[in-house]
Amino acid sequence: MAFGCGLNNTGIFTSNETGIAGFGRGILSLPSQLKVDNFYCFTNITGSTSSHVLLGLPANLHSSSARGVVQTTRFIHNPANLSTFYYLSLKGITVGSTRLPIPESAFALTNNGTGGTIIDSGTGMTTFSPDVYNLVHDAFIAQTRLPVQNATTTPLCFTLSAGTKSDVPKLILHFDGATLDLPRDNYMFELQDAGVRVTCLAVNPGGNLTIIGNYQQQNLHVLYDLANNMLSFAPAQCDQV
Repeated sequence: MAFGCGLNNTGIFTSNETGIAGFGRGILSLPSQLKVDNFYCFTNITGSTSSHVLLGLPANLHSSSARGVVQTTRFIHNPANLSTFYYLSLKGITVGSTRLPIPESAFALTNNGTGGTIIDSGTGMTTFSPDVYNLVHDAFIAQTRLPVQNATTTPLCFTLSAGTKSDVPKLILHFDGATLDLPRDNYMFELQDAGVRVTCLAVNPGGNLTIIGNYQQQNLHVLYDLANNMLSFAPAQCDQV
């Protein structure tokens, strides 16, 4: 097994990390070298309970009635890109009850292998291209019955007054063959801003590459079935796994 040791680390690896385990599609990643599937279940980002990663899967993974319906979508191969990303076929986004007018091409790989949609356990918040983000941003402003705290900066936040319910529209991601209906805690977070309580959208604008981040993957069983080239997910209480 190939194993690397970093002595002079730069970039994002300059604090107190003890190491990084690569779980991508490259030949040097841990699952690739062990020739096993992998599965994880992220606990609440704001909690203190550890999350679980499994290499090789238990036979009863999806047998418990307490677990939600398992949904599955296929991975997309990017022949023009040698990266280790896991590409998915994202088809659209619904905010509230409205399917946004986003062409599927906004999420798709281009002919030269750029763009597309990936799922990544190492990225925090989900990022969309500026055009897609603007549609999501505007839909939340139109459908959220709360004062907008900041319409022109990110993250998009709404003001919560005493006794105000933090009701916000649903956020749903539509994949090829699967639908991820996100719980509220997977796309909204609350904080104090200059003494004002606000609730904010955990989605950011980025480049042409759409990234489904780990904030949106909280309390989901996420299974990378490498043998069958599929991704499966189901709701879970990850602190009880």
